[in-house]
Amino acid sequence: MFKALLFVLCLTMPAFADQPVQEKQLTADQQQLVEKIENYFNSIRTIKSKFYQSSDNGGSAQGDFYVSKPNKMRLEYQPPHPIEVVADGYYLIFHDKKLEQVTYLDLDDNPAAMILKENFSFKTDDLAITGITTEPGEISVSVIKKSQPSAGRITLIFKDKPLALKQWRVTDAQQITTVVTLDNVEINTSLDSQLFKFKDPRKKGRPGDIPRRR
Repeated sequence: MFKALLFVLCLTMPAFADQPVQEKQLTADQQQLVEKIENYFNSIRTIKSKFYQSSDNGGSAQGDFYVSKPNKMRLEYQPPHPIEVVADGYYLIFHDKKLEQVTYLDLDDNPAAMILKENFSFKTDDLAITGITTEPGEISVSVIKKSQPSAGRITLIFKDKPLALKQWRVTDAQQITTVVTLDNVEINTSLDSQLFKFKDPRKKGRPGDIPRRR
């Protein structure tokens, strides 16, 4: 359950063997679309949304999703899942509240961090576009981190006209696909800064329990 949730959220978990990245050669129209997506992400300062998660193996969950740029995010799963994930500006922190189990991951090591960048670009952020498709009312873009292809693969799914992120999708090493869908999305609304602060339950007033970013 622990590893599965980490990968579902596109956190850093090796699921694919390292291999040469096959970057898609974009047409002129696709390149314009990519620039439109970059501009869309760069116009966002905050996101507040409900999310619904489902997978091929029958698993499902839901909760609340918050983003504050740069590099801050929070996902809270509703019961019975005692899970919260916080990006505090430095780390991506996975917390199982029931077990008081905490894992710190480097934000820079996973492709999902693209959503949190203040000034995002596929090219400068070391991301390779491996696929892009358009259907009536929908655009899908698949990306992988060039320098760490084993860190995970993510497909972003957008509504068109106006452009808006509505889903992301990941596939694990067993080819089980999980989709996270956003609902009731609010963009650039005011968010409480406390949402993105994490108090490690293991610390209990003692220094040195939380890793320091180098």
